[in-house]
Amino acid sequence: MKGYNFKVLLWKELLDLSRDYKTLATSLLLPLIFFPLLGFLSLALVTQQPVNIAIVDMDRVELQNRLLNLTFSSTDLVDKLIDGLKKYGFNVYIANDSDVVYNSSIDLVIIIPKGFTFNLSSLNSTAHVEIYRRANVQACARAEAIARSIINGYSNAISKEKVEAIIRVTGLNATSTAILYPISTKLQLVTIGGQEVSAEVELKGLFARVLVLALSVVITPATSFIIDGIIGERERKTIEMILSLPLPVSLIIYSKLVAATMLGLLTAIADALGFVSYVVLTTMALGGSLSLPIDPILLLLHSIVAFFTILVTICIALPFITRTRGIRSASNIASGIAIIGTIVFFTGFIVDYSRLPTTIKSVLYIIPYTHSILSIQYYVVGYTFQALIHLMVLVILSFVLLLFSTKMLNTEKMLLAPPT
Repeated sequence: MKGYNFKVLLWKELLDLSRDYKTLATSLLLPLIFFPLLGFLSLALVTQQPVNIAIVDMDRVELQNRLLNLTFSSTDLVDKLIDGLKKYGFNVYIANDSDVVYNSSIDLVIIIPKGFTFNLSSLNSTAHVEIYRRANVQACARAEAIARSIINGYSNAISKEKVEAIIRVTGLNATSTAILYPISTKLQLVTIGGQEVSAEVELKGLFARVLVLALSVVITPATSFIIDGIIGERERKTIEMILSLPLPVSLIIYSKLVAATMLGLLTAIADALGFVSYVVLTTMALGGSLSLPIDPILLLLHSIVAFFTILVTICIALPFITRTRGIRSASNIASGIAIIGTIVFFTGFIVDYSRLPTTIKSVLYIIPYTHSILSIQYYVVGYTFQALIHLMVLVILSFVLLLFSTKMLNTEKMLLAPPT
């Protein structure tokens, strides 16, 4: 009978939630629309943002090194800069003198000074390129980085040509690679057991960090819904009817908690998907590519962790919410709890909690959100047993706090606002 009554109450709460279009739009549709829209706008605005680049070739000389039998010219570098920068959509111009630096419409100036080709062809001097960039212009910084990459690539190609020519002239038993790069490194990612893995494991870790960060935004919608379910119904004079039913108060509260937790869970999924879309689109806007491997077990673990994280949060806030005078006071309490959660989950995005010293982790165990983070982080690095342990701790804390919070409830205080 209690199970049937609980289903009826839960159905009532879910109906109320389905009719609350403002909450649903804010919690579910907003992140799914906002983050991808932000990524699309970043991609569109970056490509449309005009960046004017002037290249000044003050040398314009072609020289031949007779010893190496190589020909060098400053125009080779100019051509490579023009082709490379135009591929990224920058406006590239050829200027005649360095006074173009004072032209406010030019964002980046690349000057090839006199003597550049002579130094480039020499074996005992270094050629220089001068770059002038407008300060505090983000698009200019990106253009400068690309220009430097082109120049460095050209420099490496010239070095290789020179070394190969020296080997050819002297008849040395050598290779340009052995001379230019006498030491090479090889990186191989391995698991905690030493098995070799691909770079996708690193991306999986990045995705897990995104999921941890997404937990920070699921607290507010759930607490807002439970506040409206108790304080809101009290102010609308509908809670008396609910409490007059021949049902335990705890059963009524449980139905509200489950409905609020389900809202938070859906919000966590929406925020994670939206944030991943933003990361991918922003990376594309910056000229890179990113592919996040999806682990179904990790997504399932995140969903379970999100469910009990929200339940813990609501159980902590419930005794305080039911004793407040109105929605504003209850919202202040919920905001304080949300701030704590945001701080913890943000640090979980940038810090490996699983790698912290035991003494520090022992202190952090007091905060339930620590177990949410550790459950995901331990799973990603391969410690499945530890991940399950912290998940079980989170589940136990949820039920303990749930029983405690419902025992602390007072029907009279739920019906009537406390006196001023």
